[in-house]
Amino acid sequence: MKKYFFVSLLLTCAISSKAQNVNENWVSISIENDKSLYINVTGLSEFQGNEIYVWSLEEVNPPLTMEEVNGNIYKIKTYYHINKELFRYGIMQIIYYDKDNNVMKHYNYNRTTENPEFIYNYPVIKNSDVYKILEKCLEYISSDESKIR
Repeated sequence: MKKYFFVSLLLTCAISSKAQNVNENWVSISIENDKSLYINVTGLSEFQGNEIYVWSLEEVNPPLTMEEVNGNIYKIKTYYHINKELFRYGIMQIIYYDKDNNVMKHYNYNRTTENPEFIYNYPVIKNSDVYKILEKCLEYISSDESKIR
């Protein structure tokens, strides 16, 4: 019985330590006077096909205010779902942070539809933040088809 308990304990510790080692690699997209934009490139090289999921981080100064969020917003993390072929994207999650990196508000926009019109609500517009994010993503995706329009 002790043997099973010990093995179970080791397995639990191994799984827990792996779950805690979430690697993030934030790469700069653009740095301007009032904001800096980054993406987490960890795992991007594994995406094949037309769909890309990527987190962005926007740091703003001066801070932003929104009616729905109490306090000043200093950082915004956005989880994008981009389709290269359709040249459209959707927002899956947004997280707003205060100056001490505390989560102020979180929105989850997961959809239960397969209709591309609802999944990818927005067009990718040239020279927009999402266009720049897509360009940088494609640098990390190894494929001949990873060329932006």
